[in-house]
Amino acid sequence: MVRDRAWLTENLFGKRFVVNFVLSALAFWALLYCVRGLVRRRPLYGALLLLLLVAAYFAQASYFSVYGKFVTAFDFRFFAADPLLSLQLGAQTASLWHSVRVAVSVLLILALVMSLDARPSILRRCISGGLAVPLFLLITLNWYGTSSFQMAPVAYLGSLVSALEVQAQALDKPAKPLLASREARAGVPNIVVVIGESLNRDHLGLYGYARDTTPQLSAMLERGEMLAMQNAVGVSPRTLTSVPYMLTGLQGIDPKGVIYTVPTLFNYAKSGGYQTALISAQDFQWRNLDELFVDGDLDHYEQGVNFSADVSVSVGADDLQVLERGILPYMERVSEQEEPFMLVTQMSGSHTPFSDQVPQAYKIYLPEGGPNSVNAYDNTVRYADMYLSRLVEEARRIDPNTWVFYASDHGEHVSDQGSRFHADFIPEVIRNPLLVFPPLGQVGAVKAALDAPVSAADIVPSALELMGVEPVTELGGVSLLHPIDPERMRIVTAYMITLHNDPRAALVFPDQSIYDIDFKRGSVKLSDGETLIRYDELDSKYRGLFEPRLN
Repeated sequence: MVRDRAWLTENLFGKRFVVNFVLSALAFWALLYCVRGLVRRRPLYGALLLLLLVAAYFAQASYFSVYGKFVTAFDFRFFAADPLLSLQLGAQTASLWHSVRVAVSVLLILALVMSLDARPSILRRCISGGLAVPLFLLITLNWYGTSSFQMAPVAYLGSLVSALEVQAQALDKPAKPLLASREARAGVPNIVVVIGESLNRDHLGLYGYARDTTPQLSAMLERGEMLAMQNAVGVSPRTLTSVPYMLTGLQGIDPKGVIYTVPTLFNYAKSGGYQTALISAQDFQWRNLDELFVDGDLDHYEQGVNFSADVSVSVGADDLQVLERGILPYMERVSEQEEPFMLVTQMSGSHTPFSDQVPQAYKIYLPEGGPNSVNAYDNTVRYADMYLSRLVEEARRIDPNTWVFYASDHGEHVSDQGSRFHADFIPEVIRNPLLVFPPLGQVGAVKAALDAPVSAADIVPSALELMGVEPVTELGGVSLLHPIDPERMRIVTAYMITLHNDPRAALVFPDQSIYDIDFKRGSVKLSDGETLIRYDELDSKYRGLFEPRLN
C-alpha cells in the first residue's frame, strides 16, 4: 500500500528486502501481540498508539510518492531544522490523496487488531517484547537494515532512532581570507552565471532530444555562438549542496565545512573591481542559504519574493518575469557604470511540480496529463530556452564583451509513470547541461573543453581567469579556457555540510561510469553496478581525492 508497484517489482525478491522485511514484520507483529485489547481496556493509550502508527504510515506514503524511498535519518534532521518548511514542501509535492487512503486503511486494520478482546499473560508479553526489542535494534542500528527495505512503521521509528544518534555540534566558522581590492583591469568582460533548476540534458533538443525543445539555443549552437559541453557533470544531486559549491568553485565531499573558509565568486569579483549581483527566482533564504553569499561584497540582491507573493519552496517566481523585471533592468543600469559587472541568476526552472513553472499561454506540449508528466516537463525546457536565449541576446546587445555560463544545479528523472525527486546518482540527475556563451568570435577559447570531462565546479575558475583574479584557496574546478586532462576524475556528492552530510559520493570517470562510494558503510560499488569492495581496497589515487577532507 505504501510503496508503488514498480518499486515492489524491482525489490520484492532482493535478499536485503526479504531479510529486513521479515525481521521488521516480526518486530511489528510482536508489538501488536502485546497491545491486543488495548483500545478496549485503555482507550486513551490505545488511541494514542494508534495515532502514532497511522502517522508513520501517512508520512512514509507521502515521502515515497515524491522520493521513491522511505524517510531517512537525514530527513528527520532536515525536518527538525525547519518543520514548517518541510510540511509546506510535502503538501505541495506529495500525493496526499494516496497518503490519506493508506492512512485510513491502516487505521481500520490496526483499530480492529487493537480492539480484539485478548489478555496475553505477562510471561507471553515479556517473551514477545524480548523478541521485538533485539530485532528492532538489529534492523535499525545496523547499516544493513536500511529503512528502504523495512515495514513502514518500523522503518520510520528506526530512522528516528538513527537521527537521535547524531549529535549536533556547533560549527566554528573561521573567517574567510581577506582579499585585496583593486580596480578592474582594462578590457575584462562582463560575466553572467546562470544556475538552472532540475534540468535534464536528455530533454534538450540541442543535446539530441527528439523534440525540438530548444529551438533558440539550437540555432545559436548551429551559428557557432555557444558551446554545449558533452561530458559535463554536476557538483551534487541536491540544490542546497550544489548551488553553494558551484558558487565557490569547490568540488568533492565537505563534511567539515571547508566551504565556510573560502571566498565566494562574489568576494573574488568584488576584489577584482567588479560590480556584483545575485538575482534569484527562488526563495534564497531557504535553509539560510543566503548567509553564505549575502555580505558586503554583494552590491545588488533580489530573490523570488521580490517578484511574486506566491513563491514557495517548490515554485519560484516566473522566470521570464524575473528576467524582464529584474535581470534586464539591472544589466541596463550597471552597463552605464565604468566597472564591469558579475551577475549570478538562479532560475525556478524545471522544479517539481513541472506544470506550475510555465504560464498556460506558453505551453505547447498538450495535454500535459499531470503536474509531473513528460509534456509538462518539456514545456519547462522550452520556457528555459526562451529565458536563456533572451538573456544572452540582451547581454550581448548591452555589451558584446560579455561571457555567459549556464549549468543546472542537478538533473531530474522524468517519466509519465511519476517523477523521482533527484534520485541518487542516476545519469538523469548527475549528467547535467553545461553551456558556454563567449563573446562573438571567441568560441575557440573554450572549444578544447567541448568533449573533455568537465564539471559545474569549473565555472568559478573560468570566471576568475577572465577577471584576472588569482584564487587564494584551492579550487575543486579547473578553468575551461585551457586544455583539460582527458583522464580527469570528478566527484558528485551530497556529503556536504550545507544540507544532510549524506555520506555517499559518486566518483565519475571520463567515460561517465561511476564508483558509488558509501563512507558510512566503508564500501564501494564498482561501475558494473553489482561488484562491491571495501573502501580501503580502493586504489590509493582515488582515495586521495577524499582523504584530505575526511581527516
